[in-house]
Amino acid sequence: MHREPLIDLSSNIENSDPVGGLGSTVCTGKVDNGRGTATCTRMTEVKQRQKNDAHHTEAEKKQLEGKKLTKEEKAKLMEERKQKRQEDKLRKQAMKDQLAKQKKKDKEIKEWESGKFALKCITAEIDSSIVESGSIGGCLLSSLAEKGLSYKVTKNFFRGSILWSMKIPNGIAHALFSQNDDCDTNQASASEVPYISFVLQAEEFCGLISNKSFFPHVQEVRNKYPRFTICYITNKLMNYINKCEQIQYKNNSITWKRPPVEEVLCTLATHYTNVHSRQCIDEAEVAEHLVGLTSNLAKCKFRLKALIAIPDIQPRYAMAIKKKYPCMRSLLNEYMDPSKTVLEKELLLSDLKWEDRLGEECRRLGNKCSRRVYRMLMAQNGDLDTDGPEAGGRA
Repeated sequence: MHREPLIDLSSNIENSDPVGGLGSTVCTGKVDNGRGTATCTRMTEVKQRQKNDAHHTEAEKKQLEGKKLTKEEKAKLMEERKQKRQEDKLRKQAMKDQLAKQKKKDKEIKEWESGKFALKCITAEIDSSIVESGSIGGCLLSSLAEKGLSYKVTKNFFRGSILWSMKIPNGIAHALFSQNDDCDTNQASASEVPYISFVLQAEEFCGLISNKSFFPHVQEVRNKYPRFTICYITNKLMNYINKCEQIQYKNNSITWKRPPVEEVLCTLATHYTNVHSRQCIDEAEVAEHLVGLTSNLAKCKFRLKALIAIPDIQPRYAMAIKKKYPCMRSLLNEYMDPSKTVLEKELLLSDLKWEDRLGEECRRLGNKCSRRVYRMLMAQNGDLDTDGPEAGGRA
């Protein structure tokens, strides 16, 4: 069978399609003698453009969505940073406030340990029988109030007694409690002063001596308060004795026997430790003595700290000095006495004996300890060594 040669129609044919325009249609294929098949691929430029536009629009949409998400993230990040700065600011302020609070607390503790608040913290617990006596009670209460000292009228264990207690401010007490875990809060906030005084009228004091019940009374008090210092304060004692003697002299019918007051007071001074007596001529002197005693007791514990702060002065040495000189003023009066030489002042404490744990007197303080205390308290040049030869030290 004879066939016509194939005609290649791969060349471009102008298209009169008004939509596509020239060259918009490309036909490729081969014709087989009128009976062959033709393959025609039509690519429409408009559809391609629309397709490209759709892709472009979708990309722009995605890009806009990405930009919108980035702004939200930036806003969120800025908010987080702002919140973090605020938290850091609050934390720094809290640390600053805590530091200021701790600094204030340390200052209060330092002031407390220096004895600045001592007079405000001590309270005299006065037995009601003293106030009920009238003459002494009224004068005593008014004198304490004038000096700004606190007192409390109560029922003590012993009639006619006065006790003292120190109450530490709450803030300082909690601070001391936090520093010492073994310390109880109640013990840290309040402490008793180891001192008890008895205010006795002359007739009552003479009655105790005449009935031979004075020394049993002393022993009973020592059993109740073993570590306390005891002081018996009498009012108008010698005046009362002289008056009784005059009445007996004028009226022989009155049988009054003079009690051995001098003998008892001498025995008290020579045979008893930490037991004292004080004779006052009237109610005003009784009140003045108790007011001064209250002030000295308030400052006593802080004075011991001042003595212990001296180099090589142990607590037992300070206690021995306190026993001889109950207040710092009494010691300074000896040091400033113009009738004594410097050597006598330096050796003033050398013969004092310190007590062991059983309360028994042991060794002397010695010349070196006595000299160190004197030179430290009376020093005019803080750079001098208390044991050095330039300060008068001796080998």
